[in-house]
Amino acid sequence: MQLLRYIKFRSYSSKVNKNKYSNTVLLPQTSFPLRLEHQKLIERDSKLNELNKSIYAWQRDNLPGPDFVLHDGPPYANGVPHMGHAINKILKDIIVRSKILSGQRAHYVHGWDCHGLPIELKAVTNTKGDLTPIQIRHRARNFAQQTIEKQKKAFISWGVIGDYENAYKTFNKDYIQNQLQQFYTLYEKNLIYRDFKPVYWSPSSGTALAESELEYKADHRSTAATVAFETVKLPNQLSHHKNVSILIWTTTPWTLPSNQTVCFNKEISYSLIQDKSGSSNKFIISTNLVQAHSKLVNKEFTILDTFSGDLLENVTYKQPIYDNELPLVESNHATDSKGTGLVHCAPAHGPEDFLVALKYNINIKNMVDETGSYTSEAGPTLEGLPVLTGGSEKVLKIIKDKVVHIEDFVHSYPYDWRTKQPVILRACKQWFIDTNAIKDRAIELLKDVQVIPKMNGEMYKTTLTKQLKKRPYWCISRQRIWGTPIPVFYEKSSGKPIVNKKIIDHLVNMIESNQGVDFWWQLPIEELLPQNILDELKLSIDEIEKGQDILDIWFDSGVSWSKVLEGEKVADIYLEGLDQFNGWFQSSLMTSVAIRDKAPYKSLYVHGFALDENGLKMSKSLGNVIDPQEILQGGNKQKPYGVDTLRWWVACHANQDCMAYISKNVLQASAEEVQKVRSTLRFAVGALTDYSEDVLDNSKLHLIDRYMLHTLCNFKRQADDYLKEYQFNKLCTSVINLTTNQISALYYTAIKDRLYCDTVDSDNRRSAQFVLNQMFLVLGESLGSIVPHLIEELHGHLHNESSKSFYESHEPNKLDEWHNDSVKEVMKTVLDVKKELNKILGANTNNSSINIKVSKEFSNKIEDISRFSDELVAILQVSSVSIEVDEQQNILFNLETKQTDKFNCQRCRKFTSITEGDLCNRCSDVLQLLEKSDALKI
Repeated sequence: MQLLRYIKFRSYSSKVNKNKYSNTVLLPQTSFPLRLEHQKLIERDSKLNELNKSIYAWQRDNLPGPDFVLHDGPPYANGVPHMGHAINKILKDIIVRSKILSGQRAHYVHGWDCHGLPIELKAVTNTKGDLTPIQIRHRARNFAQQTIEKQKKAFISWGVIGDYENAYKTFNKDYIQNQLQQFYTLYEKNLIYRDFKPVYWSPSSGTALAESELEYKADHRSTAATVAFETVKLPNQLSHHKNVSILIWTTTPWTLPSNQTVCFNKEISYSLIQDKSGSSNKFIISTNLVQAHSKLVNKEFTILDTFSGDLLENVTYKQPIYDNELPLVESNHATDSKGTGLVHCAPAHGPEDFLVALKYNINIKNMVDETGSYTSEAGPTLEGLPVLTGGSEKVLKIIKDKVVHIEDFVHSYPYDWRTKQPVILRACKQWFIDTNAIKDRAIELLKDVQVIPKMNGEMYKTTLTKQLKKRPYWCISRQRIWGTPIPVFYEKSSGKPIVNKKIIDHLVNMIESNQGVDFWWQLPIEELLPQNILDELKLSIDEIEKGQDILDIWFDSGVSWSKVLEGEKVADIYLEGLDQFNGWFQSSLMTSVAIRDKAPYKSLYVHGFALDENGLKMSKSLGNVIDPQEILQGGNKQKPYGVDTLRWWVACHANQDCMAYISKNVLQASAEEVQKVRSTLRFAVGALTDYSEDVLDNSKLHLIDRYMLHTLCNFKRQADDYLKEYQFNKLCTSVINLTTNQISALYYTAIKDRLYCDTVDSDNRRSAQFVLNQMFLVLGESLGSIVPHLIEELHGHLHNESSKSFYESHEPNKLDEWHNDSVKEVMKTVLDVKKELNKILGANTNNSSINIKVSKEFSNKIEDISRFSDELVAILQVSSVSIEVDEQQNILFNLETKQTDKFNCQRCRKFTSITEGDLCNRCSDVLQLLEKSDALKI
């Protein structure tokens, strides 16, 4: 017989009686603390963050491809890390880690969006005097770089792995070089062009904006005015009427100086009306809107004539400010749903108005400058007046005799998302991407893109499709300093752009030699354009001027796929917040389709935003902000919860929903669930101290062991599905159910006797340890992406603080061989009996003999169940079990909860001793073996 080893285990439970046999009981031994709190928790997280740094590089070198590619949407290098960052980065990390644990190599390069107005504004804050462009750029770069370091430190502290060393930053020279090349590729395809068009313009920022840079304020208040434009020429049917005006209604009276026509719709019925009070004034208005107008101005009108809209085709009127004669023109954007059915048209300040001007060859007048103020062309009375803060009031005062009605009008209005100030539409020369030419193809390719969560996926995809359909162009030029210059020169005489492949290649080489693109603002044109290029252009330096615009930051980040993915590679997933359907999701799709005729992603994952317990968005002014660093390290009268609790909250509450509620109560609940997992796995780790992972004869496994392995097999399959479908919330719920019910309440209770009281190397004990080890590996693989620090800590204790990470030593667990439907059916019967037994004992604790009848349908399992009658004692926690079939073929379980003819064993505490005060046979045999091996001295 093999010499049995004796290992003295440190007591796991304070409830063990301290008698002379207590040191022979093999209680779980571990230095792994039941709880980890305060400074020790902070120290543990800090230590494991160092271990995390090697995981990404290790898997790149050791795991097989093909790569799973998660392309990082670059966070903006502006401001401190917040809960939005935590949600985004932790979800990405959970996905990347889960792929690694499944045995697949992951590709995840971090990125940062470094350009843009907010950074530029912070760079010039608190400065005296004007700064040169280079000074602004240096300050902006320093600010962005410092912010990146702060954010990177925070991301690492949240356990987020990935390629930080090769992170892409939109101000890096190699990134800008690639960006200029992609700009030229689009230009060469005739998909980038320069034109004079109305664009969203931010007076507060002094730059053009894209649709994605707008926020719509629902309660914006405008001054709306109904204005009478005096007619000059009327059709014959109306020519006998005097004092006839056309009525227009506008929410932007400041645009009236730019009025260049009025639009009617030939499909609409119009009426000539007159005030019943006796006024000689007569007005043309849509027939369907007469009653609404009457109610608005609180007057009754007589309808003098009604006619079809095509009668207005040759009507002319006096421009309300300057009295010049202008024509009415036909357009279907004039409707009778609101207003007057006649639309004041200022082509410089509206996309539909602009198209009308192109159709009728109307010269477009823009009387508003970069600051949002009237130019001298508007006249001395208006020159210099800001249109948004006095323009409407002044204009209405000038034309007061033509104003029929003024009202406050509350409606949705676009605001600059950075300055939170209203914007205007303003015609000027800008650079555009022709989205009309590519949007149909983009919409077609979008059909094959999966949007997660599936529940709302089609709705989100429909929203993105609608946005693409209504977008005729994308303005990509900005009038700022801090960004990537649009690499174009212009002929001074004509304004014609000068750009070609040789110029782009020359600029790209200059970026390399100058370590960046600052030279664009430093060097004169003769140093930017060498003589050989000038000779080919047949132009002199004096005939050329340099462009002053920079590229939109959405173009900056929108072409990131071309730098990070390279070639024809497509990302498996993009993961960002809901707002990116109007931002990065769209800009990435449009540029990729335009340049290489394919979508840059196979799937889009949309995550939630952090809200407080009342559903309010977090803001400093409301005082409801929760700092993720305080969750980790404590503060503001809050204890530290640690990395795992923060990540558990993200997985459970910020996953696959557009609302992620967070409060101290929610955090505490998350902490308690993590503690439940910790306590459960701590028992397993303690019981595995002497386990060497020897090969086990499967026939030695108990019924409960086989059932637990079957349960783990099914759990693992479900967990893998949850991870593949990114349903981390469901995985967390499944884990808590498993650990609470199947593991703690059932399995641990059933195995404690053989685990504690059998010999160290007994098959009974080793089979339980085998299952415990499988349990740790399964839960480690399933949870290692969500609570990596807990799993790493447990792994370190189990393997004596091995320097290897759990990720490096782990191999994906294959449990299919443990699937066992026959064991499942047997255990279903046993667990039904256990449930009934608990009910009986709950009602009467004095019962010693209990008979439980099982339905006939289980009678065919009598042999299977009877084989395990000895094992059922441990599962049901009774003294004895006998099984028989009655006359009706029902299975009867005869259970003894107290054996009065036997006594309590002083070692195992079971009523299995024949003589009072003696050990039971099993414990006596164990002690004899220990004494023979000289391992025990009592």
